Amino acid sequence: MNTTSAASSGKSAAQPVHAWIVPGSVAISGRPGGGGRGFRVARRESDLGYYAEQGVTTIVSAMRSRASLIEYSQSGFGVRWHPLVDIFQGRVEIARLAEDVAETMAREPGAILVHTDRVSEWTAAISAAIRFRLGIAENMEQALEQAEADGFPVGGIARALCCCEEVKA
Repeated sequence: MNTTSAASSGKSAAQPVHAWIVPGSVAISGRPGGGGRGFRVARRESDLGYYAEQGVTTIVSAMRSRASLIEYSQSGFGVRWHPLVDIFQGRVEIARLAEDVAETMAREPGAILVHTDRVSEWTAAISAAIRFRLGIAENMEQALEQAEADGFPVGGIARALCCCEEVKA
């Protein structure tokens, strides 16, 4: 994951924490502006500016709510929404999200940012699903290993979302 700060990079704002699944084409992160109570409008604007500079033209949100979707659109980004509600629904929706990312890559110019509310096992599962769908990983276990190598937490939730483990009710 990229955690470079403004001080070390010479930029005026800190780079948001993210990882490029496909360098220059698909990035994944927590919510621009921060997640939950840590969200700040000024930080969202800074993060969106950073992603625009990196060539991002489409943002795919996996948050339960439609938070910030209008602001993304008003800032000139294409917007997709795949709300993830729970593990059972998430298993199906994450596959749809990965397919949407692949289709968007094939038909639209520019990079894609996929985000969850904050970096978590859900982020790792989405990263893995996209890697598997794009053929970067041969199977979901390998895709999860790659997501973990990028700094995303992989545990029981990520494995359940990727159908590597049974869901315990």
